[in-house]
Formats: sequence, structure tokens, C-alpha cells
Amino acid sequence: MATDWYVSGFVKSYSNHFRIWPETMCQVLTVIANVRYFKNMNNQTEYNELVKLYEIIVFVRLCKLLTLLYEVKVMRIIFETMKNLLGPLNNLLAVMITIMYVFTELGMALFGGEVTTTSPNIVHDSSIPDNYVLINFNDLISGMVTLFILIVVNNWYVIVAMFVDIKDGNIIYRAYFMVFYYFGVVIGLNIIIAFAIDMYSAV
Repeated sequence: MATDWYVSGFVKSYSNHFRIWPETMCQVLTVIANVRYFKNMNNQTEYNELVKLYEIIVFVRLCKLLTLLYEVKVMRIIFETMKNLLGPLNNLLAVMITIMYVFTELGMALFGGEVTTTSPNIVHDSSIPDNYVLINFNDLISGMVTLFILIVVNNWYVIVAMFVDIKDGNIIYRAYFMVFYYFGVVIGLNIIIAFAIDMYSAV
């Protein structure tokens, strides 16, 4: 890192060399971790947190391998595609997040607070796994996570069945998920994927 600073200059080393960023982050985190360790080396809780911090440092350092992957022709094409996607993809992601936000608010109005571990309709339905109560619209973040799961079509029919059960089997509530599937997957996600494939072909 010091050699990079000396040869390229401090500003140029950060603007031209990706490897300098993860290394700098590693050095900063290492200093923080070492100071915390020597100040609280007999504190078991602090020690357990420091172990996690050192694991993060190791992970960040592995990011430097990305500079080696760039030398592989196939990987370089992928990296160039990702770099070219950053600008235009921001607008598409903003549209996607807006769609998810609107449907999350609607989902909170329809299903908010109804999916819990004690909901009798869920407890009595053996086809719904126990941990699926975490997929709910009880708050904004949970709603966003739920819609993300629906976007990747992960056990879509089980999730829909759970929310229909919550509403005493009223199948009209399936319309909410069908409309979201149309706007979120058929239109939103497919446009993003098509754009990415088109950019890859151009690169």
C-alpha cells in the first residue's frame, strides 16, 4: 500500500488502483480491532465481537482477488458489463424500488399485523412451514423482503396460500399477488435482465 502511494501518488493510487481500497479498509479495521483487543482482552463478549471483526477483515482482503480476475478475458467482459450497467441501471432500479414500495404499502394495508406465530389459520395449516411467519407485511422492511422473495419466485404459491389462509380463504386476495407478479416480474425484473443481456452483448 505504501509502495502504491509512493509510486503513483496518494490521489492517483486510489483513483487508478482498485486493490488499494480493500487494503486501506483492512488496515483501518485491523488498527481498530487491535486497540479494542488490548483494551478488553479479558472481556469474553468483546472477544467474540472481535472475532467477527477479524473475519470481516479477512473477507475484505479477499476482495483484492478481483483485480486478478480482471486479467482473465471472460471475467474482464463481465466486469466491463457491470461497470457500464451502473449508470443506466440506477434508473431501472429506482423504478423497481418504487414498484416494490407501492406494493409494500398496499400489502401493509391489506395484511399488516395479521401474520404472526400465533395466527390460528397458519398454525392449523400443515402445508405452511413454521418459519414462513417471517414473510409478512407487518412493517416496511419485512414487506420489502417479502416482495423480493416473490420477485425471485421462491415458493410463490406457498406464500400466496398463507396470506389467503390469513383472510379466511378468500381467494380475491390472490389478485394482489398476481398484479404484483405482472408489474414486478413480468415487466420490471425482465426489463432489467433484458437490459443487462443487451449490455453484455454490446461489450
